Amino acid sequence: MSSSLGILDILTQKLSYLNQKQGVLSENIANTDTPGYKQLELKPFSFGDAMKQANMGMSVTDPRHITPASMAGTNAQTVKSKDVDVTANGNSVDMEGQMMEISKTSADYQTVVAVYHKMTGLLKIAIKGSST
Repeated sequence: MSSSLGILDILTQKLSYLNQKQGVLSENIANTDTPGYKQLELKPFSFGDAMKQANMGMSVTDPRHITPASMAGTNAQTVKSKDVDVTANGNSVDMEGQMMEISKTSADYQTVVAVYHKMTGLLKIAIKGSST
C-alpha cells in the first residue's frame, strides 16, 4: 500500500509543478509588452527526483520546523528562456510559443488528474473489497 501512496505523492508533485508552470507562463504573457522583460521557464519535472522525494519518509514533528520542499509541493527553479528572439524594446516573450505551452500544460494537468482519480479509485476498491 505504501507504494501506491508513493505514486500518489509523485502525481501530487507533478500537479504542483504543472500549476507552478502555468503561473510562470501567465506571468510571461502578462509581460508581453513590458520593455526589457525576459521570458521565464521552469526546469523540467524530473521523475527521478520525485521518486527520491517520495521515498525520503520525512516528517515535520514540530510546527516550528521548516517544511521541506518535498512536503510542500514541487518548487521548480525558474530560469530565463534560451534561444528566444528579443524585440527592439528588449522583450523576449514569444506569445505564440507561450500559448502553445499553456495548452500543453493544461492537457498534461488533465491527464495527471485522471490518473490520480483512477489511482484513488483503485485504492478505494482495495479497501472496500468491491467497486460499488
